[in-house]
Amino acid sequence: MFFFTPFIRNPITDLTGPIMTAQLGQRCAEFEMRMMNCFEAYGNPLGYQKCQDYYEDFKECCTREKQMTRIYAIQKERSLQAKIQGKGKEYENPPVMHTF
Repeated sequence: MFFFTPFIRNPITDLTGPIMTAQLGQRCAEFEMRMMNCFEAYGNPLGYQKCQDYYEDFKECCTREKQMTRIYAIQKERSLQAKIQGKGKEYENPPVMHTF
């Protein structure tokens, strides 16, 4: 993980600073703020050890790697179960309209 800080701060760097962060989006902004607050509290060398959980949460929010792996595993298992049971379709029919 590498953070950029400008050598000279001016209005242009203030305007372009949020481009490199997740603060413009709604989904991962809170995870990034928790991670950055932790890094600010512990400092640069110790922050990599103490804030590892916050970093992992932020990385998962941005990449969705574990979520997609889980989805692919579920789809693979459903396909396998459909082949074992000998059914032609993998999924059940959706419920009829207005049955809630």
